[in-house]
Amino acid sequence: MNTPAMEAIGLTRRFGGLVAVNDVNLALHVGELHAVIGPNGAGKSTLTNLLSGELRPSAGRLLLHGAEVGDWPSWRFARAGVGRSFQQTNVLKPMTVRENVRLAAQARITPLRRYLQVVTGEHAPTEAAEAALTRVGLGALTGRTAGTLSHGQLRQLEIAMALAAGPTVLLLDEPLAGMGPEESERLAGLLKELAADHAVMLIEHDMDVVFAVADRVTVMVDGQVLEQGAPAAIRGSAAVRDAYLGHAA
Repeated sequence: MNTPAMEAIGLTRRFGGLVAVNDVNLALHVGELHAVIGPNGAGKSTLTNLLSGELRPSAGRLLLHGAEVGDWPSWRFARAGVGRSFQQTNVLKPMTVRENVRLAAQARITPLRRYLQVVTGEHAPTEAAEAALTRVGLGALTGRTAGTLSHGQLRQLEIAMALAAGPTVLLLDEPLAGMGPEESERLAGLLKELAADHAVMLIEHDMDVVFAVADRVTVMVDGQVLEQGAPAAIRGSAAVRDAYLGHAA
């Protein structure tokens, strides 16, 4: 397989005496949707925060396109091609759909000292925003106020905001949470499509979605990797069933 877009080697994060992520090895490849599953408290969100630069590792190595990035601040991750979404929607609801995505693009494209200024005559952020909104299926809603969107549309908007900066790596933390079956099916299809030209890491509790769209699955329990492999192998693993899936999966 091609060189990983992002790779964690022995990644560990401690909070005092608590080891939230313990010696995790993980490789994310462009063209692959990699699901990370496990019970609440398994360390999945902490892992996402490490991979996006929100937290720094206590030990281990983190590589982005082969370069060591474990001590980078989060803004460097974003500018180097790492996009992410959060468990809770992170949009500015009084602003329009287009404005939310344009700001996300502008934060990466426009020099930092001008980020909070009104930028005129710059077409790149607007073009990036329009392209991202079209890709996630919100192209017809660009003028809508974000606060009027449905829950599913807000999730699509967050993904558009992550896409607007042109990332290679997409870290998506429970993007289907709270959705009904129809919205979940639509967004799952989008995630599979995005994996064609991104390295996508998906944290998700809906196992039907995981096994339908994932190319590879990592199971975490108590901050450690219990097992990694193809979806069929994970579904059939007795250890994973005992620890997380149960025997009705």
